[in-house]
Amino acid sequence: MSKFKNFPVDKKNLLTFLTPTSKGTNWYDPPPENVVTSRQIGRILLQFHQVAAAIDEYHNKKIKLNFLDVGTGNGMLPNLIAKYCKSNLSVGMDPYEDGEHQTSWPKGTKKEIVDKIKKILNRKFLTINDYRSLISFEGLSSKPKQIKLFNNNKIWTFKKKFINELPKKRKYNFIFAKCIDHIPDWNNLFFHISNISEKDCTLFIKHNSFFSYNGAHRYASTFIPWGHVLLNEKDYNNYCKKFHKNRYKHMIDFYRNGLSYPRYTLDDLFNILSKNNWKIVHLEQSNKKKYLDQIKLAGGAKKLLNDTKKNFSNLSLSELISDRIIIIAKKI
Repeated sequence: MSKFKNFPVDKKNLLTFLTPTSKGTNWYDPPPENVVTSRQIGRILLQFHQVAAAIDEYHNKKIKLNFLDVGTGNGMLPNLIAKYCKSNLSVGMDPYEDGEHQTSWPKGTKKEIVDKIKKILNRKFLTINDYRSLISFEGLSSKPKQIKLFNNNKIWTFKKKFINELPKKRKYNFIFAKCIDHIPDWNNLFFHISNISEKDCTLFIKHNSFFSYNGAHRYASTFIPWGHVLLNEKDYNNYCKKFHKNRYKHMIDFYRNGLSYPRYTLDDLFNILSKNNWKIVHLEQSNKKKYLDQIKLAGGAKKLLNDTKKNFSNLSLSELISDRIIIIAKKI
């Protein structure tokens, strides 16, 4: 086993914990075009189910639902909200369309995804058992409650814009954000989200923390357990040049430009939300399924936390072992 800055370097430290890739692709490649996997279908269904359940619980039913998905990707979520929830307005916003960014959904998959999801949602009520077999790789700490599916069939809208380009006259009362781990400057992000939010708006954040084991995604993760957190930027560059010679430029570019910067911890996020008049009403964390094995690779919990705190003083072990973190807040 190799070492770098006294940290163990081994492909197994990463590849053991990655979700499977499509046939004929490398572990660091984006999904191929025109290929739909059951994992993608399950991911969309779970996301829709979680958001629809939150709408049922937190949205004021006396007020028409004006829904916004920040960083919508392929637009499946606002599409499903428009069709199966009692929405008045459903908007998906993203500066990139399918295939235009490394993290975008692959081209040529929308119709097949819609057709497969429609078959599963062709019912009056949705429970997790209706698609449980499709979400074995998803981080989940509690299952969303059964929800009623409405035959609403509203038309959803896609806006190819950055958040600061949305018109401030249009206000929303339920906002979903799953992509904040790719957005720089969270202070600016939540300032603009607040500007287009009604009072008592619900903000649903589904967060993949930079500090989690695969928080740098497969494109910038290292063969060192939590290497993207443990190494400073200079050491990270040198590591990439030494161990990923064939792709180090792409790896460094994603690490610098494809992930949120500065690197915000949960404490940082909570402070930013509070500053912008958001009150947290729900916090839910799922952990990596094999986080105990990952901690052993890093030399134990105490060593891992001590080593990572050298770069990020307000980091917690909880965030290091996290998978998906759900934060729900209300505008006050």
